Amino acid sequence: MKRPALSLILLAATHACRQESASDALPTQPLVPSTGTQTASSTPPARPSSPMPQPARGRLESAVALNKKCESCHEVEAAQWNGSRHKQASTNAAFQKGFSLEPRSFCSDCHAAESAPGKPVPRAVSDIGVACVTCHVTEPGWVLAALSRGNAASDKAAEAAHPLRRSAELSQSPGCAACHEFRFPGRWDDDEEAFMQTTVREHALSRTASVGCPVCHMPLENGRRSHAFSQVRDAAWLKEHLQVQAERSGTGLVITLTQSHGGHGFPTGDIFRRLEVGCETLDAQGKGISRDAQYLARHFGSRPGRWDMELLSDDRVFDEPRVVECNPVPQDGRNATSARWWVTLQRVVLPSSRANAAGGTIDSEVELHTGVVPWQSK
Repeated sequence: MKRPALSLILLAATHACRQESASDALPTQPLVPSTGTQTASSTPPARPSSPMPQPARGRLESAVALNKKCESCHEVEAAQWNGSRHKQASTNAAFQKGFSLEPRSFCSDCHAAESAPGKPVPRAVSDIGVACVTCHVTEPGWVLAALSRGNAASDKAAEAAHPLRRSAELSQSPGCAACHEFRFPGRWDDDEEAFMQTTVREHALSRTASVGCPVCHMPLENGRRSHAFSQVRDAAWLKEHLQVQAERSGTGLVITLTQSHGGHGFPTGDIFRRLEVGCETLDAQGKGISRDAQYLARHFGSRPGRWDMELLSDDRVFDEPRVVECNPVPQDGRNATSARWWVTLQRVVLPSSRANAAGGTIDSEVELHTGVVPWQSK
């Protein structure tokens, strides 16, 4: 997928309970809304559509109390959610570090989704982060859930303990869009350059655009969608979805990165994420001689006379393979006998720019792939 050059404002900001058949994936075609709304009772009256999850709900402690009711019945999903990054969205160390430097409502609106815009976030509200009620109670009197497979009322909606409204959109990108794609502060237009995160747009342009977000991010476990959202922090899962091949070429090394199930850029979302792709020549004793590294990310630069920043390039991995040339410069007159290469997912304190791609304090990193190849000077 080709990405156009864009101009963006750079601000230092940090970013269904449903039962299904035992199949391990949703249909590869978009889900089609049913002809009517499935409800648990005749009142309140059915409506053709429902609001999607949104940040800054402003329900505060009432949301905390309601969320406890969800947990008391949906014990499996609640246990998964309790260990998830959704619940920890406002309390995890990376967010807290960024929020201490820039305590903006712009950040807490999503990370503490039941908070009120422009107001301090109560501890209890921060503790539930993105809660059950955030995604499943989007309007009074109804619980929002994804469609049953095949649009059939196979999971007995009429026997639910509460009014239940089913939505095709919840299991597609609209269910995730409000927090995973948003504009920079001060931008209101729909140009791509106005968006701080573009995950939903990336997905719409990908080869798997018809596959809903839950297929990858909420895999089936015993016939039900997992609410652990653990994949993006799972090194094994990340390795599986990013394939890497390294081979000697000319005076350097060519490293090719390919997404096996690409649905958006790798990495996506947070502008503080990047891939370090590097190599280092080694002597016969395995000691390093010289190294080179490239950083795949959204690269920003300053605009003379202006406070906003420009997106210089976006060289992340999309649908097409990304080829990186690694050329360590010979040093010390030592002969290299091998070269180690690596691909590491990093999160930095500030986004990288092309002028200083290696800059920034590394907040966390996960080595996804590494290897050693024979090396002879050419």
